[in-house]
Amino acid sequence: MDLDTLKLNPLGLTYAFSIYREYMEYRLTIDKITPQTKEWTSKVHLIKKPRPRKSKDGKTRFQIVVVQDENEDKVAAVLYGEGIEKDAHKLTPFSTYLISTAKVRIPLPYRVPTNRFEWVIDRFTVVEEVKDDNIQDPPLPPPTRLNTIHFAYLQEQQQNKEFGNHNFTHIIAVVVNCGSIKYDGANSNKCREIIIMDTGMNSFILMLWEDFDDVDGSILAAQVAKYPVIVAKRITRTTYGGLSLSTRYNSVILINPPYPQVGRLQN
Repeated sequence: MDLDTLKLNPLGLTYAFSIYREYMEYRLTIDKITPQTKEWTSKVHLIKKPRPRKSKDGKTRFQIVVVQDENEDKVAAVLYGEGIEKDAHKLTPFSTYLISTAKVRIPLPYRVPTNRFEWVIDRFTVVEEVKDDNIQDPPLPPPTRLNTIHFAYLQEQQQNKEFGNHNFTHIIAVVVNCGSIKYDGANSNKCREIIIMDTGMNSFILMLWEDFDDVDGSILAAQVAKYPVIVAKRITRTTYGGLSLSTRYNSVILINPPYPQVGRLQN
């Protein structure tokens, strides 16, 4: 039923608003959702989408994304197996979604938790994108929180260890040079060397390995003349070719994400 029809039918309009009011009563922020919450919908922003991975025994394929709500509270959401491809087109970084009745559980013990709970998106979960032209219930504004580390402090980070994991530390930098694909390491793995610079004009080499070279490296190579800005998380400090940074299996590279800090760096 369209809006013009509802205007001509007051009873229809009343019914529509009653349905909308009932729907909004189930709208909860992340901090209000627990394993005991039975009926709920949460409006969230997808802020991190690492690549799918396999369990140590190789039997289970999974993907952990991170969403945040209007209060910028965060929670990890896990997808398994066929569900990864099923929802791949729905879950794009920095889009807004209404997620309803995902399974809520305590994070598994070997993970560093984003929240006291995590969500599991399965075939019973409803994931609906909030479109940009939705005037009645518009998308969430771009996120603002970034816990960044200055390049001057990178030398203090432990070598070959993921840094900033517990504090969710990010690297934010301009890409000033992007090398070509090469093969290196004990197993001749594919990689690409890029040079990044922070606001203090400090520069570092960041090595993109395997999938990160295929996807992010290709995009950066095409855009390097425009000096793209990246936000990188869960990377490590190495001594490859001297002091440098490197991606890991669970790293996240965001290119020109809509953070205000990125906008300031671009200007």
